[in-house]
Amino acid sequence: MGFTGDVVLARSGRPLRELAWFAAGCAEGGSTCVSACNPRPGGWQTLQILHGMVDDSVASLRALVEATAAPVLVAHVMDSDVCWTRGLAPSGARWSTVLDPVMAADYGVPGPFPDASEEITRWAAEAGFAADPAALGEVLVKRADPFAEDLVFELIDACGFPPRTSDGPSASD
Repeated sequence: MGFTGDVVLARSGRPLRELAWFAAGCAEGGSTCVSACNPRPGGWQTLQILHGMVDDSVASLRALVEATAAPVLVAHVMDSDVCWTRGLAPSGARWSTVLDPVMAADYGVPGPFPDASEEITRWAAEAGFAADPAALGEVLVKRADPFAEDLVFELIDACGFPPRTSDGPSASD
């Protein structure tokens, strides 16, 4: 059985877990179901949240964007097989795509989204980064090998975000 939950990327000057947006905690397992991954320079942080506690409605994503004043990304991971991934920026620009479109079809998740690459590139630019079009194109059609959540991190890298640092907790901590 693989990971089922959410991966959230946002920027904050304090730990993301302290933001009111995450105050609901997890229905199962309390705070132990939230793992902080190695941070990225500039305050960019990624959390892995078991059991899918994240409300990723546009209104909820807007609240997280307002709390961080930066673009956010939320990916629903289904049993490490497929990710339904969405981004929203302060300008209101938003995008949605699936990662591992072949497995997404097996799950009945719509996709792929042909215009996602352009929308993601604009979203990354609003975050202050230049997406690599070739790398972005590759990750949007790539099969999970072996975990779909790894594709989320590849997507973030393809968007031009700085590499994760090793001076912080990792998802395995």
